[in-house]
Amino acid sequence: GTYPCLGCNCCSSIIKGFKINHPTKGSEVNLNEYATCKSTFVVYLLKCLCGLGYVGQTSREVKMRIQEHKSNIRNFKNDTQRDTQVSRHFIEFKHNCMQLRGCVLDEVAPDRRVGNRLQRLLQIEGKWIKKLNTLNPDDLNEAWSLKPYL
Repeated sequence: GTYPCLGCNCCSSIIKGFKINHPTKGSEVNLNEYATCKSTFVVYLLKCLCGLGYVGQTSREVKMRIQEHKSNIRNFKNDTQRDTQVSRHFIEFKHNCMQLRGCVLDEVAPDRRVGNRLQRLLQIEGKWIKKLNTLNPDDLNEAWSLKPYL
């Protein structure tokens, strides 16, 4: 589950606990990892007031990535780097960045043997996109690639 670190401005955006509701089905999904805003190499879920979800990944602290999503919403401009599926949805449906909520779904620990941690992160992101069915048109993920598995 995800818990606030209690030391940053991202804490108020955290969906706390070891369970989340499936974005489209409403059923409970168990989370096995313990994470905070400071966790790295994570797959995360963002949710809006509509209940739609977006699954993403980051190797940086998750609070940095959530702040970037909020900044994209606050400073949205069509056809720029800030024009993402998440920011576009928030602007179109008149949500504001303070309504963005997120949690860590999974964390990728360093490999004991030599391995590609980033590739593993992308694989786990794909697993969660499929598990939570967050691809368009039902939800906010635009695309998903099999490339990390090849």
